[in-house]
Amino acid sequence: MNQTLNKFQTDSYRPLKSIEKMRLQRFMLSLPSFDNKRLIFHAARQTLRKAEMARLAVHEWLNQHDLELEEWKNKTASELGMSTSELEQKLLAATQRQAITRKKDDDSETNS
Repeated sequence: MNQTLNKFQTDSYRPLKSIEKMRLQRFMLSLPSFDNKRLIFHAARQTLRKAEMARLAVHEWLNQHDLELEEWKNKTASELGMSTSELEQKLLAATQRQAITRKKDDDSETNS
């Protein structure tokens, strides 16, 4: 009788153990997903922070060298026989073409 009672108690305790085990397994499986999301979030935040610091540094450098840049634009424009605004437009168009080409290259590398 005692054996039967003990067997009954252990059998009734087993489902509880298996439920706890399943919960633990689910929790352990969700940890890597959570860690990845957390790491991606922090990496994105760091990237944004670094991009903002770079933007501020470039902005500060441009402000400090504004006169030199204007002199360079005027000199280059006169050497090429065009106005400063035409040179600025050509520089902007070239930069946009480079950005489009770079984006296409990045997309093709990503799809490979």
